Amino acid sequence: MKKLGIFLIAIVLGNFIQAQESAKKDELYIQTYAKIAVEEMQKYHIPASIILAQGILETGNGQSILAQEGNNHFGIKCKNDWSGGRMYHDDDAKGECFRKYKSAKESYRDHSLFLVERPYYKKLFQLDRKDYKAWAHGLKKAGYATNPKYAYMLISLIERYKLYQFDSLTTDEVDVKLAELFPSSFKPYIFENVDKSTISLANGNTKALKVDVPKKTTPIKVTVKKVENVKKIITAKTNNFEFPSSRIKIHPNGNVRYIIFKNGDTLEDISKAYHISLNQLKSYNDLIFQDSIVINQKIFLDPKKKKGISKEHIVKEGERMYDIAQENGISLIELYKRNLMFPGDEPKKGDRILLKGRKS
Repeated sequence: MKKLGIFLIAIVLGNFIQAQESAKKDELYIQTYAKIAVEEMQKYHIPASIILAQGILETGNGQSILAQEGNNHFGIKCKNDWSGGRMYHDDDAKGECFRKYKSAKESYRDHSLFLVERPYYKKLFQLDRKDYKAWAHGLKKAGYATNPKYAYMLISLIERYKLYQFDSLTTDEVDVKLAELFPSSFKPYIFENVDKSTISLANGNTKALKVDVPKKTTPIKVTVKKVENVKKIITAKTNNFEFPSSRIKIHPNGNVRYIIFKNGDTLEDISKAYHISLNQLKSYNDLIFQDSIVINQKIFLDPKKKKGISKEHIVKEGERMYDIAQENGISLIELYKRNLMFPGDEPKKGDRILLKGRKS
C-alpha cells in the first residue's frame, strides 16, 4: 500500500512538473510573437488573441516539427493555390503536404491572408474583433480544424494567459503589456535616441558599441509600480536576436534550453540576449575544454545534466567527447568520469561511450 502511495505521488508530481514546463513554453511563445500577432490584427482585423492561441495550439508552443523545420505556425496545408516551399508530414493522412516559410513572420502573414481570402471564413469578419469566443467557434464551424474541442481549446488558452488583453493594443503598447503579464521572465529590448558612443549597461559599466538606432524612436515606458521585476536594459537589436525567444529549443534530456549557433553569433551577443553572464554561458557549454565554436553547434542556456537519456553512444567518424556531450546534453567532465577517461582523451570510431552508468 505504501509503495502504491509513493507511485501515485510520483505520477502527480511528474504531471505537475510537465504542466509547469508546458506553461513556460507557452509564455515564451507569447512573448516572442505577440507583437507580430498585433501587427496582423491591425492590418487584417483578426483578433490577436485568436492568432496567438492558434499559434500555441498548432505548434505545441513552438516545438512542433512544422514550426521548427518549416516555420509553419498554423498547420496550413499546401492546397492547390500554393506555389511556395513545401514539406511533408503525417497528419490526418500520411505524408501530407504543408506550406514551408522562410520565417515565422511570413507564416503569420500567410495565416491572415488564408482567412481573409477564403469565402468560408467571410462571416468571421462580421464579428466583433474583441469577441474571441465567437471567433473561436466560428473558426471551428468553418472547418479550420477537425478536433471537436478546437474552439474550447483556443478559449482556454486565451483565458489562461489573458490573451484577450492584446485585442485592444497597438504594437507600441505590446512590450508594456508583456511586462505586466510576465514580470519575472519578460526582458524588453528598449530603444532610445543615443548620440554618444558609449552605453550604460544594466550592471553600471559602460561599453563602446556601434548602435544602429532609428532616427525617430519612442522610448518604451514601463510603470515601475506595476512591473517591479522588469529591468531597463538599453541595447541594440541584431538580426540574429531580433526575436531571441524564437530561437530557443528544448533538449529532451531534462528539458534544458539551447539554441543553435549560427553565422554572425558571438558568445557575447548570446549572453546579452538571454541575460546570462558570459562566464555562466561558458560553464554551461564546457568551453574551458573547447577552443572554438562551430556553426550549427548547440549552445546551452542552462546547466547540462550529469547523465543522458540513452545508455550509450556509438562514436562516429571524427566525433570528439565534446561533440557527444553537447549532442546529448551532458556535462563533459561527467562524461569523462563515466568512461574512466581524462580530459583531452578522445575516442575512436566505433567505441561505446556510456551516457548512463559507469565503466568498471
